[in-house]
Amino acid sequence: MNKTDTTRSPASNGNDTVVRPAVIGDVPEIMEILQPYIEEDILLPVSVYRLFEQIRYFVVGERDGQVIGCGSLVIVWHDLAEVRSLAVRRGCQGGGVGGRIVDELIVEAEELGVARVFALTYETGFFGRHGFEVVDRDTLPHKVWKDCTSCARFTHCDEIAVARTLIPEDQRAPAPALPAMQQDPTLIMPSPAPQ
Repeated sequence: MNKTDTTRSPASNGNDTVVRPAVIGDVPEIMEILQPYIEEDILLPVSVYRLFEQIRYFVVGERDGQVIGCGSLVIVWHDLAEVRSLAVRRGCQGGGVGGRIVDELIVEAEELGVARVFALTYETGFFGRHGFEVVDRDTLPHKVWKDCTSCARFTHCDEIAVARTLIPEDQRAPAPALPAMQQDPTLIMPSPAPQ
């Protein structure tokens, strides 16, 4: 991740905005950013406990010492990752920080060798400007079985799935040969059989 990336965005009034990996001390501000969207049922609830647990997945946009945006990249499967908890502080939207966060998460996914990145969102236009396309949720079985079945919205989810291909199918390495695995008790979906 580019830890020293600074640019001047139109809404920054000449002040630098930095997109950087999140640290433990950012958790209160991340929660502050997410909370209004959670209360409006735009984002799914996330506990402070989970934020601490998953802080390594987050990047933040910071301006004048204040965290003004956040987002995370969560690996779902060997070839699939999800952009989650993407939000910009109310009053700071429109300055490009959300897009810069997505771009940084895409760079991270590319560095990790992830073939495809997706998000569940109401903001298809925003993601479209960053190379994502609307896809059928059935193309994301690992997400559905890993997270969606335990979500309160599972039977009435109205979020739209969007995805961006980073490595075309014909250029991907074969799926890794995984060792025999025990059934993961946290998943409903069965673990793959050994090859």
